[in-house]
Amino acid sequence: MKRTTEDREFASKFAAALRPHVSAARGKGKSWSEIGAALGITAAGLRKQLAGGTPSVRTIALAYHLYKISVRYRTVAVGEIVCSKKKENIKRTRENQLSLPFEITAPPDAGVVTLELEPRSVHRYFLRVVVQRSA
Repeated sequence: MKRTTEDREFASKFAAALRPHVSAARGKGKSWSEIGAALGITAAGLRKQLAGGTPSVRTIALAYHLYKISVRYRTVAVGEIVCSKKKENIKRTRENQLSLPFEITAPPDAGVVTLELEPRSVHRYFLRVVVQRSA
């Protein structure tokens, strides 16, 4: 697949964001191989990244995890999306849900009241109330 202008810009920005972290690690005595291994790539792969090679999703995720590097591809913060903590957010959302009392009162001449709960998605339901009047 041919690299687009946006791909090249993203790779260049990623390399620029990664470079200071690699320089700092090299200053602390880490080898190219050690730094590359932490990012899921070889020493040669690390040099390629720093030269503007397009990173893999794994490398983006590990760079975000290790160094909080999140470079935008157009308007999307790729690192943040790849490493989103969706499960934690869902758990927090469930804990903060508002619970309201819900009461249905049918008229005295109502025949049959039927409640149907239809799943719409993982955590959404559609409640249908059917009141059949007796003749």
